[in-house]
Amino acid sequence: MAKCEYCNKDMLKSDGCDVDQLILNDGKTYNRIAVGDEYDFYYGKLDENTRCHDCGALMGYYHHSGCDCETCPKCHEQLIGCDC
Repeated sequence: MAKCEYCNKDMLKSDGCDVDQLILNDGKTYNRIAVGDEYDFYYGKLDENTRCHDCGALMGYYHHSGCDCETCPKCHEQLIGCDC
């Protein structure tokens, strides 16, 4: 069972991560982008019962740590690949 490093929940059994902010490399705190929100990988693509294919988060919740679909709240690129 994979656990989220942010919320310590089982990724595939919870509705999503409940940590709503990240501290990025610049030392500043940013509000995370929820599943389905503007800039999210699933923006405009989901209904409320669909889960993220990678981390299992539902619409309106946050992706779990390390999810390949999470968007950086600063540059709006894929979080796991950006330098922020």
